[in-house]
Amino acid sequence: MDILAKRSPAILSRRGLFLGAGASLAASAALAEGMRHAAPRPAAAPRSAQAHGAPAVAHAPVKTAVDGSEAALQRLMAGNARYVAGRATHAGADIVRTRQVAASQSPFATILACADSRVAPEVIFDQGLGDLFAVRVAGNVVDDAILASLEYSVIHLGSTLIMVLGHERCGAVKATVDALAGHGSEEDVGTRIGALASLITPAVKAVPPGAADPVDVAVSLNAAHAAAEVFAGSAPLRARILAGQLRIVAARYDLDDGRVTPTRALA
Repeated sequence: MDILAKRSPAILSRRGLFLGAGASLAASAALAEGMRHAAPRPAAAPRSAQAHGAPAVAHAPVKTAVDGSEAALQRLMAGNARYVAGRATHAGADIVRTRQVAASQSPFATILACADSRVAPEVIFDQGLGDLFAVRVAGNVVDDAILASLEYSVIHLGSTLIMVLGHERCGAVKATVDALAGHGSEEDVGTRIGALASLITPAVKAVPPGAADPVDVAVSLNAAHAAAEVFAGSAPLRARILAGQLRIVAARYDLDDGRVTPTRALA
């Protein structure tokens, strides 16, 4: 049984806009390319040393946003560099921070990541509670619910950066590669897993023939395609991107060394 489920008209419409225009593919590459020039940021200050059992702090709003998308990207990449080097600060991950952000949130960045248990945005970017608006779904795909969540993070919470984060050896991407090759899993029969595969299929089909590692190439393409889907599918976010108020980048996470690197769409 083919696990590739039928897509909703809304998703088909957005994909038609994206896949039918060569400019969108070029745009996805340009969005991902922007990550290459991120500069390091000084290490974050250590977390509070407040003693256990000390009086609770007031529920005052805490502003965690940084000034602009470039600074947000630098902060993410600096945090990932600390994580890779084994120097993560774990700032903002304690009960003090919990109380500080209880009343409100203003995340400086939004991460659309895979639901894979090994890809936790706050951990791999060394950020604390209230710093990131994390939207996670297997295969880091974009549908109406995901797009609405991203819109909420930008329009209502003030996020200036959206990162679509694919990762090495993604199970959802591999399942799609296998299904398109006629080797779909019998265990997927009767499930809704095909709904994920249908959204990943365009990236898999864009993998150049003869690629040494089709799954890895598809992972990068899938992240870049999802970034372009966000641009194509949301008029409010697109307007902010064109006005220089929002940035979308695509990235790949390496499971072996913990490093986040840019991805490029292959035309």
